[in-house]
Amino acid sequence: MADTSKRLTTYQQQEADNVRVYKLRGVDKTVIARKGGPSTTEVKQGENYANLRKNQQEFAVASNLAKALRNSLPKKMARICEPYVSGKLTAKFRNLAQLGEGAKGKRSILLSENGHTLEGFEFNSNAPFKKTFPNNFMVMSGSNYGQLILHIPSFIPKDDLIAPDEASHYQLFSHLLLLSDFIYTEESKEYNACAPEVHARANTKENPIHPIINYPEESTTQQLSVYNGEALPSDTRLLLILGVKFYKYTNRRYVDLPESSSMQIIKVL
Repeated sequence: MADTSKRLTTYQQQEADNVRVYKLRGVDKTVIARKGGPSTTEVKQGENYANLRKNQQEFAVASNLAKALRNSLPKKMARICEPYVSGKLTAKFRNLAQLGEGAKGKRSILLSENGHTLEGFEFNSNAPFKKTFPNNFMVMSGSNYGQLILHIPSFIPKDDLIAPDEASHYQLFSHLLLLSDFIYTEESKEYNACAPEVHARANTKENPIHPIINYPEESTTQQLSVYNGEALPSDTRLLLILGVKFYKYTNRRYVDLPESSSMQIIKVL
């Protein structure tokens, strides 16, 4: 057993000695590559890796947008997210670059034009929002850009929620997020937000925890706003995210059931 452990340790050390670790501008994650492959300088400057660098530039800004969205979520909503949701979000934002004009690696990410493609994104694919909460609701723009009015008609939780068997209570969330367009500038050689002063501004409404019973909930109307009195830039878009969270009440406490809870990007306006 000791000899096997020693051989394993030696193998692991050889593997560690056989890789290089370095950073690329605009990419948050550390890049790991096997030795014997391209050098750091080749990857950063070599003509053969120009296409790789272009992909990394677009991936980096898409990853930053996904991170801004995730970081804007309150903890209760963030717990609904399934594993690897960041990668799925990054892919959705990367698709915006593919819809943009210009050379690869410099294509603008324009939520103001193509943000609607994010609608319907599920944060927990095991519990799609429209199946969990198949109720009608209405979304209207407020008197100023940056304001939304959300109306949820009366419904009966026991009949109208598709809850797991162990769930005894539920809670509704609504989250409004403002995201900026991003463009590549030759001066900085990287992507920059068109409206950094308002980028990732958010507002959340959290309904009380209610029991899942055979009694109608009253209709609710609420306003969400990221408008602070100033005219918001046109090169931004509002993302409305709705979530329903389930709980099991036991031993005088609410036990979270995130794997059965739902959340979706409902509208991009």
